[in-house]
Amino acid sequence: MTIETILQNYLTQPKLELGDRKEYAGASDVAQCPRKVVLTKTQPVEIDLPTLLRFERGNMVERIVENALSYAGVSFEKQIEVVHPEHENLIGHLDFVFFRQDEIAVLETKSVSRMPDIPHTSWIEQIHFQMGLMALNDTRKVRGAILAVDLSSGRFELFDNFLPNKALFNGLVQKALHIWQAVNGDVEPDTEEGPLCVGCAYQENCPEFVGQDVVELPIKREVEDYLALKENLKIMKAEIDGLKNFINKAVKPFGEARVGEHLIKLSSSSRTGLDTKALREAYPDIYEQFKKTSHFTRLYVK
Repeated sequence: MTIETILQNYLTQPKLELGDRKEYAGASDVAQCPRKVVLTKTQPVEIDLPTLLRFERGNMVERIVENALSYAGVSFEKQIEVVHPEHENLIGHLDFVFFRQDEIAVLETKSVSRMPDIPHTSWIEQIHFQMGLMALNDTRKVRGAILAVDLSSGRFELFDNFLPNKALFNGLVQKALHIWQAVNGDVEPDTEEGPLCVGCAYQENCPEFVGQDVVELPIKREVEDYLALKENLKIMKAEIDGLKNFINKAVKPFGEARVGEHLIKLSSSSRTGLDTKALREAYPDIYEQFKKTSHFTRLYVK
């Protein structure tokens, strides 16, 4: 058995505390495109190993927070299931719940690869659905928070002070009911554009994009960030090249020098390459025999 198979088998095991996700509309469902949610439940596709490994970061964050809270002696309950009292197929699973005499606090954890300045809309919808379900099942005040953690950089951000919003919750309940109706084949699921459209396994033939000569993707912020970073990279490269030339000039008379705790050396090196243009002109048959074509993708953003 290969290591890939071992990892794949482990990471595809369902989370028992979440039950059978095909049997209910959950808090994470209402924060996504209804069509994607319905197709995930009715026409599931195999998830590749790199994606499964990225998903596992969320479980890792949960374990870190759980261990930290336990070590600190904080009283909490984990993965609490809350059911809508009038709709048994609308269910929320809350990462961490803190029960106090006159208050209930809900904490949702998120793993990110890039820390947002503000919580994503999907996060806000998810925490509001969770708080709303809890408020229907308990008379105590309810508040919520979202802890985002970037395991790569070590950054974290707590977005807190969320309070139940009846109008928002009612809208999310209607969305959850629509999803459940679509799962049962009673209606066609709605579509919603969003950043998660990128990489969606059900993007092909999605009504949101069918009929467009040039597809309009809902990733404006990401594209603008890319262009800004690319421009900053140009500026940084120019600054680095300038400093490199200055340091080279300063050290050149000595070969090596010390600057504080840094030792700077100049060394000469050579590289032997093949003049393909000359080879093609002098020995075209040999060139054709040994030439190699490689394929790559280039990104153009105007």
